[in-house]
Formats: sequence, C-alpha cells, structure tokens
Amino acid sequence: MTEHDSNKASQLPTHLERFNEACKTTHMESYLQHGPDSGYLVWDVQHVHDGENVTVDGPFFTEEEAQISAELLRGTFLGARAHKVIHNRIRCFDRHHEQVTFDQACMSRSVLAIRLSSISTPSTKSGLPGRDQCLTTLYKHTD
Repeated sequence: MTEHDSNKASQLPTHLERFNEACKTTHMESYLQHGPDSGYLVWDVQHVHDGENVTVDGPFFTEEEAQISAELLRGTFLGARAHKVIHNRIRCFDRHHEQVTFDQACMSRSVLAIRLSSISTPSTKSGLPGRDQCLTTLYKHTD
C-alpha cells in the first residue's frame, strides 16, 4: 500500500458519499415497541432557541441524512442536531398524516440533494452519483 492509499483510506467520507449511502433507504424505520406495525421513526434537525427545541429541517428517513443536514446548518444554527421522532400508530393512527410525513421526507431528501450539489466541486457536480437514482426510486415508491 502506498502513502497515498493509506491517506485515502484514513479520510472520512464526504457529505455526498454519506448521502448516497443514506439514499439506499426508501422507507421509514419501524418502531417495534408494541409490535411490528406499532409505529415508525423519522429524524428531524432541531435547534435550541429561547430554551425550546425548534425544528429547522426534516423529517428525514435516516439519521445520516439528518446529521448531514445539521452539519450544513451549523453555520446558521450553532446547536443544530439530529433528533429522533417516534410516531406511534397505536395511540394516534392517521394514514393521511403518515403519507404527509413520507412525502415531507421525500421533499427533505430532494432539498438536501440540491444543497449538496450546490456545495460540491465542479468535477462532481455533474455526476452526483446516486442522487437521480435515489429520487427516481422515491417517486416510483410513492405511485
């Protein structure tokens, strides 16, 4: 292994690489406290303002997407962090709310993809591997 290879292996993945990995998930994670269909998890980005948590972005399908968004938003919101949100189907079942949450997660993913493409270098901007496939998969899933 050359010195260049060892340096490359020790580098952390970029936001774009982490996003492409997160795009492999096209559904909300199940929350199994009271059974297999008892609820689902989504992730928001929250910031503390005047002692209260305020949602500034999300929902997202995965924690990784929320963490990437929080990292990008820390220039504006210093304390931005990813937070898990549990939606309980047993206590409060609303199919329409679940569909809206799914649609919002799709939109949040699309906006994050746009934000990532605007900060990427010109050599990667045109390619954005995985982004188009990720969005196509989402839109096929919602039909």
